[in-house]
Amino acid sequence: MTGACFPRSVLSVSRQEFGKPEDNPHASGPPLQLEVIDGSLPADIYGHVYIVGPVGSVAAEAESHSPIVRPSQDGTTLLYNGEGMVYRLDFDALEQGVSLTTRIMKTPCYYADLGTFYDPKYQGSQNSPDLRFKNLGISRVSGRLGLRNQLNTAFLPVRFAEDSCDRLLVTWDMGRPYELDPVTLEAVTPIGRNDEWKPATKLISLPFEPPPPFQAIQTAAHPCFDPNTDGGQVVTTNTGRSLSNLLSQIIPIVAILRSIAGVQHAEKSTVPLETAVGEYHTPVETLWAKLKHLFLLLLQFLRAIVEFFFGNFLDIIIWDGKGDFKKWRIHHNGRPIKIKQTTHQIGLTEDYIVVIDTAFKVSIEELLPYLKSHKAQQLEAWARKILDHPQLANNDIYIIRRQDLKEGTRIVEAKKAVIPYEAAHFSVDYKNPDDQIMLHFSHVCAWDAGECISMFDFDEFATPTPALEKQRLYGVLYGPTDISRLGCWTINGRTGEVGENPQLVMDLELTWGPAIASYRTTSPYGSPDLLEDIYWGCLGCWDDLLFPHILSLYQNYPYREVGLNLIQLITKEGRKSNLLRLQIKRDRQNQPQCLSIAKSYQFDKGYYVTSPQFVPSNRGDRSTDGYIVCIVHYGEGDDPQTNGNEIWIFDAQTIEAPICKLAHPQMNIGFTVHATWLEKAQRRTAEYCIPVKEDYQPIVEKHSKEIQDLFQEWVYPQKELPVG
Repeated sequence: MTGACFPRSVLSVSRQEFGKPEDNPHASGPPLQLEVIDGSLPADIYGHVYIVGPVGSVAAEAESHSPIVRPSQDGTTLLYNGEGMVYRLDFDALEQGVSLTTRIMKTPCYYADLGTFYDPKYQGSQNSPDLRFKNLGISRVSGRLGLRNQLNTAFLPVRFAEDSCDRLLVTWDMGRPYELDPVTLEAVTPIGRNDEWKPATKLISLPFEPPPPFQAIQTAAHPCFDPNTDGGQVVTTNTGRSLSNLLSQIIPIVAILRSIAGVQHAEKSTVPLETAVGEYHTPVETLWAKLKHLFLLLLQFLRAIVEFFFGNFLDIIIWDGKGDFKKWRIHHNGRPIKIKQTTHQIGLTEDYIVVIDTAFKVSIEELLPYLKSHKAQQLEAWARKILDHPQLANNDIYIIRRQDLKEGTRIVEAKKAVIPYEAAHFSVDYKNPDDQIMLHFSHVCAWDAGECISMFDFDEFATPTPALEKQRLYGVLYGPTDISRLGCWTINGRTGEVGENPQLVMDLELTWGPAIASYRTTSPYGSPDLLEDIYWGCLGCWDDLLFPHILSLYQNYPYREVGLNLIQLITKEGRKSNLLRLQIKRDRQNQPQCLSIAKSYQFDKGYYVTSPQFVPSNRGDRSTDGYIVCIVHYGEGDDPQTNGNEIWIFDAQTIEAPICKLAHPQMNIGFTVHATWLEKAQRRTAEYCIPVKEDYQPIVEKHSKEIQDLFQEWVYPQKELPVG
């Protein structure tokens, strides 16, 4: 594999929506009928696969003058940063082929972003602030309006006892989940009113100002659903302090960088004399402005101190699909729980809720603004280097007994366990016999999902190489700096004691960056009683994804299995992206006895797999009776027939080779994340809906005339630009 380059096709993506006009009047055209370019469709595949991924923002589209955008081309924006595009693959009419419907998740902040970007009256003047949103690493933020809820990460299928059809939620770590219509793909309603969620931080609020309309809500990108309890329950988290701690540190840095950028801009200014005279301020006015600015920064700093000591919280939320939230504050040893990273994924058994401080950090340096002046960039590079830190090497696990979540109880104690080898994704068996909780981990050892390639990885004075001459992989995750492990662990939910004999497996050819998993469930709504086979899509090792910065960050990794010198040699040789089936063999007590990689498929060099999804077949109900549908990237993205991305289908029993490949000239899919499957796509019939104006007006009416006007003209009427 030496010399294989990571596919640049992942860097470009289409923002075009395709759907039936009666379902989406703003669609560019009807659903795409995908072409079978290799193999044939299996006759017993059925249902609908939903995939989600970021597609940049309105700013990316304007810069490219095309619906085909490169969201991370500025060199500091992560590919994670972008509005979620939902892709639905329909396997319900195989005689006509497979169709693809796409739609952007348009939350109220989408329309605010659209309005502030295109309407000059919201872009700042002598008497009004600039309301526009800007990319800050993993997020998109407006100083006055708040944080974009981009809904680009995962799904949760649900069906409560009173529902007549399946429902579908779409999620992101930093925003409220939304319910979408499985047929039209419209983002219909948030789950929970604004006032039912607590913001992760108050630091994005300006002193003496009301909170921004779009607050930073930190939650789980993978909430859980239990169809077996009280007619069905959605369980998720609402956490705070970790992000506020980051923002409290970033404030003075941003101020310094912006000041430098402003000074340099002034030095090079070519403003006409009459304009400069008109903007002249007396020394007294300038001094007063500086004192006012200093006072506000001081107040912000004091607020940060308060947040530092008193801002920690972890809330468990339970929702019944129709009413208000039920919430409990979770403590450990009588104190609020401090989530240092995120609760990216949580687990649910019949008796317990499992919350893990997962290895998906929000780093300070990823929130630094992109500055164009050379000197400011040099300082920014220094700041990023100083402030960056590795993800936590251990998993802090909090176990909440579900029967303790009682009406009238406000605070609930959790048991705590610590398991080595960090993880961002895990699954649990639903059954927990004798209080034994079984957890299935992807241990992403020294592989950091919060770190991506940026402009600061490149030395502007370096001698050009073939790898550097190609389009730079800005926004793509770095490669692994140690081998990953796949593991099974038991924890006693009653005591928090970790079992003595965990099962771990690693493979020097295969287990490099196991990112996304899928498996067969007895119903699409909850975890299997016992997991038997888990399918993992693995990144592999790529020479153009490994840089000195990430090697330095993890040089002292405490659980290192493969030395850094060997890591660099292996990466130079390359390890192919692959799809593997992890088999869990159990003893008579159903405890994992042996963990093994039963089957695997290694993609050709230069190919990368993402978003694998198990699709059951009607030939049986075993954990391998079905298919794996996934997205495969290759090349530069310049193939006119495929754009360098295809849909591949594997037989889940063998995964020896793809049995079918699908593509379309207009299907241009970039970086995608998770997927899910529904047997039937039916129009949403649930009555639950939070009206946009009712939800936001209590906050908006406290803001300036410009913000109120923006909501009246763009947000409440959901104003769109004309198609084309």
